[in-house]
Amino acid sequence: MNPKVLFYAALLMLTSSLSGQTLLKDVEDLLPGSGSDPSNWSAVSNSLFIFEGRNTLQSQFLFASDGTTAGTIGLGSYLVDTDIIRLGNKAYFGGCNINFSADSCTSLYVSDGTVAGTEFFFDLVPGGVSLGIEDIVAGDSLFFFSGHTMTEGYELWRSNGTAAGTYRIADIAPGTESGYIGELAVIDDVAYFAGYTAQDGIEPWRSDGTPAGTYMIADLNDGVANGNPSWFTASGGYIYFSGLGTNSGVEVRRTNGQQGNIELIGDQGTTDSSWPSQFVDSDGTLYYVAEGGPPAGFELMVYNHVGMPTHLDIPTHDIFPRALMAFGDGEVIFHAKDTASGRELWKSDGTLAGTQMIIDLYPGPKDGVFETGLPGESFYVWNDSLVYFAGADSVHADGEHVYELFVSDGTAAGTHLISDHNPGPEGTNPGDFFEFGNRLYFAASDPVVGREPFYLGLASTTAISQQDISVAQLPYPNPLPKDMSLNTAINLTTGSNVYAQLFDLQGQSVQGLQDLGYYPAGKNTLEIQLANHLQGLYYLVLNGGEGGQVNMKVVLE
Repeated sequence: MNPKVLFYAALLMLTSSLSGQTLLKDVEDLLPGSGSDPSNWSAVSNSLFIFEGRNTLQSQFLFASDGTTAGTIGLGSYLVDTDIIRLGNKAYFGGCNINFSADSCTSLYVSDGTVAGTEFFFDLVPGGVSLGIEDIVAGDSLFFFSGHTMTEGYELWRSNGTAAGTYRIADIAPGTESGYIGELAVIDDVAYFAGYTAQDGIEPWRSDGTPAGTYMIADLNDGVANGNPSWFTASGGYIYFSGLGTNSGVEVRRTNGQQGNIELIGDQGTTDSSWPSQFVDSDGTLYYVAEGGPPAGFELMVYNHVGMPTHLDIPTHDIFPRALMAFGDGEVIFHAKDTASGRELWKSDGTLAGTQMIIDLYPGPKDGVFETGLPGESFYVWNDSLVYFAGADSVHADGEHVYELFVSDGTAAGTHLISDHNPGPEGTNPGDFFEFGNRLYFAASDPVVGREPFYLGLASTTAISQQDISVAQLPYPNPLPKDMSLNTAINLTTGSNVYAQLFDLQGQSVQGLQDLGYYPAGKNTLEIQLANHLQGLYYLVLNGGEGGQVNMKVVLE
């Protein structure tokens, strides 16, 4: 086949993968415009995922999909009470099947993504009454969950995906009192959580899924007083969390998980509290939000596991960061409040100079992002290089809680509207993001079908090798200064002409097709001229040989 024909076919595929949001299926199709409100997505295998939805007239509340309209099917009348989690090639959740008896509720269910394979899995009190299943978190070979019974209160349970391997680990608070309080995090198949006993109050606990490996790490706040641990997060070989101590306020603590091992980090020398929260690890660096001292206000903190944490104090005001997400090389992206610009996207590299607003998306003091938006709900970071988010810019989305889908590479020039799906100032309010395969799935409100599942194709941000052509040297300099040529190198299995074209994040060609000339088989160095008027993140697509392409991320300054 003609290489140029193959090239245009490849361009069409790339453009399709970068185009605006596409409806997966009108799930609530019998009540036009009402919407199915999809949420709580989980992979089941590498080819199937499931999610909560609603088709009221058909009594379908749980759905599976292979990413096609025809392959998106109802699994039955399952009402889900917990997150849906994956272990192996099955998904698990707490809930009930409303077509069964009342005893079917507050039980565990399992699904392999098929109607026949979605079924009852485990009852906390066989033949009796269980009162609830709440937190559920998967590790590598186990998942942990909290179960509530009339005789034991809420306690920590575990499962290896078999009925025989599913059981309450320990009755931490004997009798009807609850020994499990919350804050469940599973790190390397070990659960960290807030546990309660009458003699020690609410303190940090851990469990490896066995009774012998389940214990209070330390009595952080002596006696019956509560330590109230929260935000368990792994970073730098430690488990960090927030907690209240006997002679200190609510501050950062860390542990290696061994009994008695807890260290206070960043104590201000008083019993005042800095109220740390929103811990996140970015390539071994710990970021969190805390009150940095007078004047009172919440700011960004960064810690590299030695000495004192660094307070990134913006001199002019308190920014109240929220929704911290790992981004780039040891950086974080988040949203924060600026008096003049409202709540917008920010980024930090762990230094004061490198902590700044990316763009005032909604010009002026109004918010460009959802004020209470959280990772996974209103924001999704892909490949540490792009953040997809619900944004407002006063043109394509304008009004209280009105947003459209935007993307940012962490620069103002690289922040773009993906598509104005609801044309004009009205929005689709995209949220509940879920990555599967090469797509980003999410819920969005459409004026015709209501709130339904949509998806967006994700292009690769790294060089992808296919037949006859591969990358020998990534493009440089990258970012590319204005008026400079871009250099790269490729390997060809057969001699051929090489073609290049540049695309933006919406899959639109922003520079015409370039025939770079004939290159022999082997390694070849290329020098490519790119348009000087462009700024931001783009995708360079190269085609050569008898067929094949590579695409690479380039940033133009």
